[in-house]
Amino acid sequence: MMKKLLLLLVLASVTGATGAPAAADSLANVVEKARLDIQPVGGRPFKKITIENPLGDVIVEGYDGTSIQIETKKTAPDDEALERLRISLVPNPDGTVRLTTTADRDKENRPYPRGSVRIDLKVRAPRDARIEATSSSGTLTLSNMDAGGDLDSGSGPIKVHNVSGELSTHSVSGSTSLATVFGSVDSHTLSSDLDLDSISGERLIASANHGKIAGRRVRSREIQLTTTDGKIVLEAEAALRGRVVVSSIKGDVDVRLRRRGANITVRARGAKVDFGAPAPAPINGWTETRLGNTSATGAAFVEMRSRYGNVQFTIVE
Repeated sequence: MMKKLLLLLVLASVTGATGAPAAADSLANVVEKARLDIQPVGGRPFKKITIENPLGDVIVEGYDGTSIQIETKKTAPDDEALERLRISLVPNPDGTVRLTTTADRDKENRPYPRGSVRIDLKVRAPRDARIEATSSSGTLTLSNMDAGGDLDSGSGPIKVHNVSGELSTHSVSGSTSLATVFGSVDSHTLSSDLDLDSISGERLIASANHGKIAGRRVRSREIQLTTTDGKIVLEAEAALRGRVVVSSIKGDVDVRLRRRGANITVRARGAKVDFGAPAPAPINGWTETRLGNTSATGAAFVEMRSRYGNVQFTIVE
């Protein structure tokens, strides 16, 4: 009975019972803010936090504490609509937490028009907790975490900075920006751009259907970048036993590789292939060049292709 009572008190404080009173902003909306500090249940550390917020932004920042600190901001056209905005928090004894938001229908049982109400969440979490977060049109931000995450967005942008561990992102039309990620990355978007900066780890797999992929300072051992209708620009470092495969159907491909003495085999095909230096004549549509002793143990392999676009390869010493 005591556990149930504690949970009810937690949910009450999240929904604004202990938050700041509602106030009207410059757009004549009603705004309510609240803050909450969640301690581990039974002394067990938090290991996974799941956040589902289709109504606004989600910001997750890692810090060195053990509790989860949540700041909420509700915005609605009037007090009645504000009361229908719900935030549910369920902490479990196994160290998992689920945080969700909903908007109840109005008196006529109709949903509120898109964009007329919103809930923005800012969460400070222990660094070693894994984050699973979804949003709709709001911005989804993850930073300073050590256990990776799984991020899913509709039309809102995804922004990641200084994150370790396995990271997975999926977006329909929101742009994706990943910077300073230490771990394997699996990132996909349907109709937007992917920006990758300072990615290190075993594997980097990224794809965009209609969008550009730009990678800088990439040090993953296995790299696979794919677009249907979009340019790919990659600046990476050759890795021991590394494998780089970059392909597009309609977009141009531009790969700049820091060799650092590595032995590399490069093969490419496209509407036009440019290696920046004389290269052998194509064989069966493929142009191939070898740098160093490619039969040696640990040689790297690079493959680039575009059905209708141009392909360019440059060695950066």
